[in-house]
Amino acid sequence: MGIQNRFADCRTAQEGDGSVTVTIPRPLAEEWEIEQGDQIAFYAEEGSETAEIRRPAKRSDR
Repeated sequence: MGIQNRFADCRTAQEGDGSVTVTIPRPLAEEWEIEQGDQIAFYAEEGSETAEIRRPAKRSDR
């Protein structure tokens, strides 16, 4: 189904195995057709209070 109109959601960070994990909301994963193994890019600047994520590029060999 994907995103309908605007979308906002919150997730709780989970810590374990030397990393921090944050899940992607299902509507966003569906909208972007995210699959296991896709690499999700996060961008932020030092001192910034915001970050952005970008839709993963699809590899042609899938």
